[in-house]
Amino acid sequence: MNFTHIKIETLILVAIWEQPSIFQGCFKISTLKNEQEEYFFFRCELNNSIDFLGHEFHPDNYCFTHFYCKEEKIDLDNGGESIEYALYILKYALYITIKEMLTHRNQKHQFLYMDDVVLESLVQKIKPILNQSSLWSEAMKEIGFAVAMDFCPQEAMAEIAVQTLLSHFSELKV
Repeated sequence: MNFTHIKIETLILVAIWEQPSIFQGCFKISTLKNEQEEYFFFRCELNNSIDFLGHEFHPDNYCFTHFYCKEEKIDLDNGGESIEYALYILKYALYITIKEMLTHRNQKHQFLYMDDVVLESLVQKIKPILNQSSLWSEAMKEIGFAVAMDFCPQEAMAEIAVQTLLSHFSELKV
């Protein structure tokens, strides 16, 4: 079986550290050969976020309440096994990003966007993603917090997850 290697870039735009913690952002999924790119916007609630660094990854602590591909909302509640596999990978990528954000936050300026003018500026920087223009440009480094990780499947279940991500969460036969 041929396995498709991908890169998952997670950009966190909003982090609310109350219980449950809420994160909003974007996943960029691309093949390592840059043959294909997919973008997913999300809102995720994280339960048990107190002492985050002291706990191992547990996928049940993460709940995507909103999930979009382009302007289309993706219903994750009615998914089968292939969607569960794909969500597991994205939850893990989010976990790694949050962990990096907490352990390396002093290495980057943390911006707090408060007023409508700055919020509109932020929206204008994100619009290229919605319009599928050239993405993840230098301007994107000025907003949010991003972490990239390679994912190279070694088994059929992981390959099914990758194909589900690349197919906009179309249900695949397991």
